[in-house]
Amino acid sequence: MIRAGVENREMVTALGIDVRKAFTLVFAIGGAAAALAGALGGVYFGTVSPGQGGSLLIFAFIVVVIGGMGSVVGSAYAAVAVGLLQQFVNYYGTSGVGDICVVALLAVVLLLRPQGIAGKVATA
Repeated sequence: MIRAGVENREMVTALGIDVRKAFTLVFAIGGAAAALAGALGGVYFGTVSPGQGGSLLIFAFIVVVIGGMGSVVGSAYAAVAVGLLQQFVNYYGTSGVGDICVVALLAVVLLLRPQGIAGKVATA
């Protein structure tokens, strides 16, 4: 319903669905989930700061690129692969080398399959 409202608001409204209420509900649920994540993160880390998740953004980007743009299943597989690779290398090797291995994995995937592991080849 939300995706249909984004694509064609007039058609969804013509079907009798209040798109503004649906968008407001989705925004409220997203805000509540973010607030819960912040509260749980504060309990886990002991403090909360605005830049706390900045170091994770690069890994989120790497996961999406490896998985394939627009592919949720590919991103899920890539998240598991990146997480396992990073933790195994950091555990069995020197701390911090896991980050380098994740970037190396990104380079290998982009060289072998530029669209990602589950991405589709764009046709023009």
